[in-house]
Amino acid sequence: MNTLEALANVNKLIEELEGLNDRTYAENNGKVNYSRHKTIRYDYRTGKRKYAFYIGDIFDEVGIFDWWGDTLSVSQLKQMKAFLEQAHKLGFDGYVCFKVGAAGCSHGMWAHKEESTTGYSPDGDVLFHSFRSGDCYWDVCLNNTWIHDTVEDSRHNYKFSLKRVKEAIRG
Repeated sequence: MNTLEALANVNKLIEELEGLNDRTYAENNGKVNYSRHKTIRYDYRTGKRKYAFYIGDIFDEVGIFDWWGDTLSVSQLKQMKAFLEQAHKLGFDGYVCFKVGAAGCSHGMWAHKEESTTGYSPDGDVLFHSFRSGDCYWDVCLNNTWIHDTVEDSRHNYKFSLKRVKEAIRG
């Protein structure tokens, strides 16, 4: 799956969940596959249920290859959307994949410049963004070198801003 394919699918999933959460999708469409959704909370102030997708039911639609939790929320889909839009702007339109993390667990969003020919991440330039609650950092690999490998003590200095990543891409 490439960046633009994943973005189109993420947008569809956001529309579906936001519609369910607003109760308009089900009322107007009536063709909802509820087995794809899990009620995760009931908002007593508004009287509305909040839905999320079971990740196991939608992972292949957006390029998720691993996950720690059971569900994917609208806010997580919006994080994926923002990443995919930024990756597209920066020219990383090839293979994309996601690992939905949890606190203390591995995680990430990757967008490559190249398409995959094997179904796995290709070699070459790749953009990375964190993907777990409480983290918001970037990294990029250009010409087989991650920018975290270009700084002293990369073991502790690996969390870069988008501004720093853009500077590295510009050269």
